[in-house]
Amino acid sequence: MKSRYATLAVYSLCLAVIAGAWLGIELREVGQLPPWWVVVFGIGASLFVWQFGLQAPRVGLISMERVPQVALLLMFSPPVAAVVCAIASMLWPLISRRYSHGSAAFASIRAIHNASMTVLMLLAGGYVYLALGGEHPLTTFSARTIAALLTMAVVAQIVNICVMALFFRFDGRDVRRIITPAYALSDLIFVPAGVLAALLYNTGAYPALMLFIALMVLFVLSFNSLGHSFNATDDEIGPFARLFNIGRVLHGARNADELGERILSETHSLLRFDEFYFVLLDPDRKALEVRVHERRGERRAGRTKPEDAGIFGWVVQTRQAVLVEDLAKAPDAVKKRVQQTDKETGSFIVVPLIDDDGVLGLLSVQHTQAEVYSSADLHLMQKLAEQVVPALADALAFEDLENYRRRLEERVADRTRDLEKANLEKERLIAALRERSQTLERESQEDALTGVANRRFFGKRLAAEIEVAHAVNQPLSVAIADLDCFKLVNDRLGHPVGDEALRRSAGLMRGLCRETDLIARIGGDEFAFLLPGTTIEDAMHLCEKLRSAVDAHDWQNVHPELRVSVSIGLTQWDGAAQVEDLLEAADSQLYIAKLSGRNRVV
Repeated sequence: MKSRYATLAVYSLCLAVIAGAWLGIELREVGQLPPWWVVVFGIGASLFVWQFGLQAPRVGLISMERVPQVALLLMFSPPVAAVVCAIASMLWPLISRRYSHGSAAFASIRAIHNASMTVLMLLAGGYVYLALGGEHPLTTFSARTIAALLTMAVVAQIVNICVMALFFRFDGRDVRRIITPAYALSDLIFVPAGVLAALLYNTGAYPALMLFIALMVLFVLSFNSLGHSFNATDDEIGPFARLFNIGRVLHGARNADELGERILSETHSLLRFDEFYFVLLDPDRKALEVRVHERRGERRAGRTKPEDAGIFGWVVQTRQAVLVEDLAKAPDAVKKRVQQTDKETGSFIVVPLIDDDGVLGLLSVQHTQAEVYSSADLHLMQKLAEQVVPALADALAFEDLENYRRRLEERVADRTRDLEKANLEKERLIAALRERSQTLERESQEDALTGVANRRFFGKRLAAEIEVAHAVNQPLSVAIADLDCFKLVNDRLGHPVGDEALRRSAGLMRGLCRETDLIARIGGDEFAFLLPGTTIEDAMHLCEKLRSAVDAHDWQNVHPELRVSVSIGLTQWDGAAQVEDLLEAADSQLYIAKLSGRNRVV
């Protein structure tokens, strides 16, 4: 059989030769055979549990055939039990299309392989049980019998696992993904049920045995129905048990890329391949998006191609799966569609992913060797595609929702940035306006040249201090100072020198005033002082210090010819005078100081 199953066929035939030789030797020593009805019942029981056996998540069909197998081993000799169970094992692949996946070749290989495996595991387990001194036929229990039963079950399971592992290995699949601890231990669950059946039969408790059988049938049918209702696997119960619960494995992917990773992982357990594709159709762009691409275990970058390109485009257009067992022998129409790559292609499968709305994408496995894939593999890929479609529809919906959420977040973020920018601009403008307002307020209160208060602000402050002085009955003094002969300074030395003399004079006087005092420039070279809480005597003393400081200042560093002195007129509020009255009184005193020779306080 020069095909993908050639290696499996050789392996199964070799296994059959070994099992047949051993069984033939052992059958020579068999004495009395069981009644025909027991043989028929044993075969029927095995077929029944394969058809309706208990399903378990990610394990598939739990091998409830251990019930009839263990029972027959403990009721009859190992060769007899092996023959009865081997007949059932050979019949099942031939009558179950689900198990053989529609391939007569594959069904024949599995029939030979399963029958041979059953013979080997039952002969090995049975003779280990007898060698350890287990009671046979089983009617009572002892410590030795219990130990022998446990060893028998483990040995039979080890043989089963080893033979199946070799089968999967020769089939090119990832053994580690298939033979998991759950898979390895699941068969042992029903060994006690087989022991109980044998005990009831051997002790003649036939009514109890019938009740036990009825309960087992009810149990199997009930849990089979319950398993289908929870796992909805389209009745795909067969040797490729990974398909049993693959829908649950794929369910819940939040986007197509995550789903593609799960599909790739599951496909590794189902088929051998050099190359795997998970491709989505983008009808808006009329393009095929390669979401997951693996070649010889190496991940390739995703890419986009036209929706009608190559064999993938053909599958999308025709909505039909394609199986090419040998590309060299394929029709010219197929060869023309296959795009040239940097690797040789021997055989491949491409199946579309179709739902009610049309083609969503496709799955493809490819191999460099010819005759790797057959109709059974195509059937398997189509069943896988049926499981993928609802999960893909959900993943795409999640992906669209996530893309919408992300776009919405981006728009919100953009809007937030715009608002933040607008707020920053508004805050900048507010700060500028506040600064400008403060500047304007300061300019309305300060003299631009000297930085002291101006006449307007001085008048307001003087009026306020008069009210305070009246309210708390405290003294208030006012002084007016005038720089002596300042017009001559401007005329002889120039206005820049005069301006600097004014600034320095204001600075000297401001430096000697208290924080509560106010100095203001009320004219060209005329300054006024507001001295709250100050009597005329104290005011006289302060003004004298101001006069002395101006007179003693080194004015030559401004101009060699510059000389500056100041005359000050001083008055104290009498409790009744108003602003203009006080200013006029102080100005009168200043006039006296000028007439008295200047550079003095009066």
